Amino acid sequence: ARLLEAEHARQVESVNLIASENFASPEVLEVLGSVLSNKYSEGLPGARYYGGNEFIDQLEVLCQERALTAFGLSAEEWAVNVQPYSGSPANFAVYTALLEPQDRIMGLSLSCGGHLTHGHFTDKRKVSATSMYFESKPYYVDDATGLVDFEALRLAAREFRPRLII
Repeated sequence: ARLLEAEHARQVESVNLIASENFASPEVLEVLGSVLSNKYSEGLPGARYYGGNEFIDQLEVLCQERALTAFGLSAEEWAVNVQPYSGSPANFAVYTALLEPQDRIMGLSLSCGGHLTHGHFTDKRKVSATSMYFESKPYYVDDATGLVDFEALRLAAREFRPRLII
């Protein structure tokens, strides 16, 4: 409980600009159970990609210790990974459940805040498994407003005819 309270304090006392760490409403927190739902923690304890993981690291180490204890295993002989799958395989699982290979998708451009798994590619190569497995086309935000231009998206989607818009 102490670590949850410390993570909650860290979240409410800082300005977090990491897009994948959207601040959940009290109603969503009630459904999901804790402020940990707000935290994205890619990597291993002590070696995370994003900052602000000091309490996540402690919780993960605690989970590892408890998992070893539950199975009567020694930390000197065994290691345990208690991390769930990341967002990338989760996204790909959804895509492959809904789509067929080479179906068309549209995702927000990486340069506009989209994600690699939304079909990102460059002129030289397909960067993500999503862009290799599906035919993808990006859409963009309006430079002046920073918002998705839904009229431009509608026109692009009519022309490209994706099965999924992310």
